[in-house]
Amino acid sequence: MTELPAGLDLFRDQLRDAVARDLSRRPRRHVTRTLIPAAGLAAAAVVVFTTGGAPAPSADAAIMRHVVGALTAPPATILHERALVTAGSNTQPFELWVANTPPYAYRVIKWGHEGTGFGRGVDDPAAALRALVASGNAHVDATTTFAGVPAYKLTVTGASTRFLNGTAYVSQADYRPLEIDTGDGGGERIVYQSYEYLPATAANQALVR
Repeated sequence: MTELPAGLDLFRDQLRDAVARDLSRRPRRHVTRTLIPAAGLAAAAVVVFTTGGAPAPSADAAIMRHVVGALTAPPATILHERALVTAGSNTQPFELWVANTPPYAYRVIKWGHEGTGFGRGVDDPAAALRALVASGNAHVDATTTFAGVPAYKLTVTGASTRFLNGTAYVSQADYRPLEIDTGDGGGERIVYQSYEYLPATAANQALVR
């Protein structure tokens, strides 16, 4: 065993005594383990997710997205609308077929007249509603029932053309239009009997022509 010089030996003893005194004065630390139930962990995860990321979209915003989707024709289909249009005391049938592939052929029957053409210039209130919803010019006004069908009531405001401002009812089931009321005083009330997308078969393309 190696012997230390007297000075170092004294220093070693003093250091040992100081450490012992420090340990005796230091409070003993108790380790407490808390078990969090699985439900608590899930709730904590939700809090971290919702507070750490972007705010969750509102229910109204989700409804608007569904409306835009429902009023956007799937590829290679023909939009078919059938409705009754009322202006003042006059009510007439309205029917429209529109192909969503170039050259965008359409056929429309309204106010006793029938016309055909090509391009995207056809007068389609549902397409106008889709554009207004997509641009933020519409909001959910109420949850209601329309002719026995659960529906959302939409209010359209801020359109550049005053005639397009009004009210629309869309189905809660598929977000397709049930009624569109355009313009205050001098507008039209359009009650939909059918709003569907037909496959672009030869027979359905003949309907457009």
